[in-house]
Amino acid sequence: MMKPVYATFLFLLFVSASAASASQYPQVGDTLPAFTMPALALEEDATALGLAPDKAFTLADIDTPYVLIEIIGVYCPICHDQESMLTKLYKRFRKTGLDKRITMLGIAAGGTSMEVRYLRKKNYIFPLVHDTEYEIYNAIGDTKTPFTMLVDKQGTVLFAHQGLLPDIGTFLKDIQALVQ
Repeated sequence: MMKPVYATFLFLLFVSASAASASQYPQVGDTLPAFTMPALALEEDATALGLAPDKAFTLADIDTPYVLIEIIGVYCPICHDQESMLTKLYKRFRKTGLDKRITMLGIAAGGTSMEVRYLRKKNYIFPLVHDTEYEIYNAIGDTKTPFTMLVDKQGTVLFAHQGLLPDIGTFLKDIQALVQ
C-alpha cells in the first residue's frame, strides 16, 4: 500500500516543482529586471540597432518602442528550427514597416561572441547578443529555449511564449495588435 502513496507523493512533488519553475518565466504584465547587454559581436548589428559599436547597451538604448526578444540556446535544435520562422517574421516586419516600431533581438544564452558571429553569418538575419556567462538569461528568469517575448522600452512584457511559435501568420497578427 505504501508504494502507490509514495508514487503519488513523487508525482505531486514533480508537478509542483514544474509549476513553480514555469511561474519564474516572464509573464504578460511582468516587468523585466534591468540588465545590460554586452557590446554586439558584429558592428553591423550595432548599426542596425542604432547603437555605437563596442559599447554595452540596455533595452532603453534601442530606437524602437518595442523589442521582440528571442532567447536561444546556441546548440538548441528547436531554436534552430524556429530560426527559419523568425527570418520570415523579420522580413515581414521590414515589408510592412513594423521594423520601425519593433526591433528583433536574439539573446544567445551561453553563447560566446565567436558563436554569435558564426550563427549570424550562417542562419540568423537579425542582431544577436552573446550572453556567455548567462547573466541576461538568469536575470530574465532562467527560461527554457526558445523563449519569445515582446517587451516595451521599460521592459514590460506584452507577449511571452515558451517553445516553438505555432503559426507565424497568427503570431504576426497578435504582435501587430499589441503595438498599434
